[in-house]
Amino acid sequence: MLNTHRNALAILCAAFATSALAAGPTGTPADYGSSAPHAAAQRSIDLQPETRHINVTRGETVTIARAGQRFTWHVQTFSNKTVFALSEIAPKDMAVDGVQVYVAANPQYAGS
Repeated sequence: MLNTHRNALAILCAAFATSALAAGPTGTPADYGSSAPHAAAQRSIDLQPETRHINVTRGETVTIARAGQRFTWHVQTFSNKTVFALSEIAPKDMAVDGVQVYVAANPQYAGS
């Protein structure tokens, strides 16, 4: 009886692990991370009219500001996603068209 329970538990754990690994891009802002409180920001990026790209690191939380508007984002992309349009995560009324976000790998998670 105990072995039956262990086997059932092992199968259940494997099913959960497989479903977690199978999660992929959703086509939503969640593919790039999540909104965060302003107090959580590690740094602020002030966009100028001529800004065409910004650089961030996966796992970093940044406040992005332009013309009196701002939002804070915790960057958490899939490891193969290294560039995306800022308009994917910015508030719809914030003028960020043409600005690209370049995401660097976090050196904290680099293999040795």
